[in-house]
Amino acid sequence: MPSKITMHKIQNTIAVGATTGNSYSKAIRGKILSVKLIYSNTTHSSSSDRDINIFEMNPEDPTAVGDALQEVLNLGGLGADPDADNGVYYPRTPAQDNTGTDVTFDATNEIYTPFVVFGRVNLAITAAAAGDITTAYIMVEEY
Repeated sequence: MPSKITMHKIQNTIAVGATTGNSYSKAIRGKILSVKLIYSNTTHSSSSDRDINIFEMNPEDPTAVGDALQEVLNLGGLGADPDADNGVYYPRTPAQDNTGTDVTFDATNEIYTPFVVFGRVNLAITAAAAGDITTAYIMVEEY
């Protein structure tokens, strides 16, 4: 079966009285090619930052970040100025050989490949303000 490029949207709104939040995607099966992040704050002049993590969740424990299979993206201090921080990211992981050793191009420079995921992805937000909205558009080459 040929692969296809799809876009998955995950949106998180911080609840009243909270500074953290988690939102989950539908099941994703494939390589993460890019992540577009869009922020809006409770007020346009808000100075609230937020830390953003995207995890591939463990199907056996689908809500426990501590049991996540892998961390795909880790960004801190974003969203204070939504117009300045909206961006596209291309998360990659070091390629490994059959022993788990990172592969290098010339014994110095690592080779990176897209993250492969098989399951739900968690958009975890911390250090935000109530009402802050974070939207992730995850572009995936699915199988």
